[in-house]
Amino acid sequence: MLGLTSVCVFLFSALALAVTSGYSLGALVLLLASTWLLWKRPHLNLQRRDYLMLGALLLYFFIFTANMLYHGDPARELDMPLRALLAVPVLLLLLAYPPRPGAWWSGVAIGAIGGAALAFWQLTVLNVERPQAATSNAIHYGNVSMLLGMLSLCGLAWAREQRSRAAWSTLLLAGALAGIFGSVISGSRSGWLALPICAGIIALHYAKRDGKRYIASAAIAIVALGAVTYSMPDSQLRKRMHAAVEETQTFEHGADLKWSSVGQRLEMWRTALLMSRDHLAVGMGRTGYLEAKRVLVAEGKMSNVISDYTNAHNDYLDTLVKRGVTGVMALLALFLVPLVLFALALRRGSAAAQPYALAGTVLCTCYMIFGLTTSSLTLNIGIIMLVFPMVILWALLRQQERIA
Repeated sequence: MLGLTSVCVFLFSALALAVTSGYSLGALVLLLASTWLLWKRPHLNLQRRDYLMLGALLLYFFIFTANMLYHGDPARELDMPLRALLAVPVLLLLLAYPPRPGAWWSGVAIGAIGGAALAFWQLTVLNVERPQAATSNAIHYGNVSMLLGMLSLCGLAWAREQRSRAAWSTLLLAGALAGIFGSVISGSRSGWLALPICAGIIALHYAKRDGKRYIASAAIAIVALGAVTYSMPDSQLRKRMHAAVEETQTFEHGADLKWSSVGQRLEMWRTALLMSRDHLAVGMGRTGYLEAKRVLVAEGKMSNVISDYTNAHNDYLDTLVKRGVTGVMALLALFLVPLVLFALALRRGSAAAQPYALAGTVLCTCYMIFGLTTSSLTLNIGIIMLVFPMVILWALLRQQERIA
């Protein structure tokens, strides 16, 4: 079983961006393998922290599912919170049969490299303006690519302790650069927002352990990377930044939103806040939200350009208007409870457990930032690439604590 969980954990990340729905393969096999617990019934020795992690996943599932049933939303809407529930038996399986650390770190790096290679091919050979690798759109590709890049950086401390530390360090550094590169060429600005914050968290951690030079090195690297990327011919970074400024200015002057992605977002955020005022407790559901948008368009209070969007392009506002304050609290619990657990382990845990604590902290931080400009958790790749890495990292962390 240890070999199976290791292979699944590797495939989960390694295929995430280079194969269509590649992240689902490892996750599905892990879920099926978790049924083994019903027969084997290993002693899990769960701690209070494990129950808190499980509780955050279950709370999100039950609150969102109950809200969707209350509002009579389409059955397919249940797919997203269901992923949080499915992560629960996977966490129990991985606590009982933790994967090999090398399977996780190699999968993360190879996943970033594979996704970047496919995206680069789309950009240079197929002339795709905003490559998306094997994902559903460029935004989610860029975000997950950045996430895998940042997670690769978190594994450098682990790599230094391995027998083949030069090979592991090279692989993880390549994964980090590939993840950042993939995010840049995707034009996904939410991933760019996460870069300095997550790189800062990683640099502060390494500075605490190995000296303050890591902070200066990280700052110099980010500035240099930004400068080089911005100055390149046909720079996606320059184009998207200029477009963001121009579109914000035109939105303020009431220009047509048809070609303005920033303006459309601002309009969606404005209308989501407007509609949520009278439905603060439990929101208005997906069906009610879409119907209210049609009414606003008919009354001339909202541009018809955004009438067909099914979400508010912001996890927090989308949850507020559809699920109300109770939904927002469940969403924040899904982010903050694991974040606090990982952060505490990062501060107090053993040296062997800290790479996983750091990666878990970065994972939760990334998603909290991604959710500011897009609805990450309304798509399969969004919710799966949050909850499954979360339980994998927690199981690896707990395993290192046990053997320390």
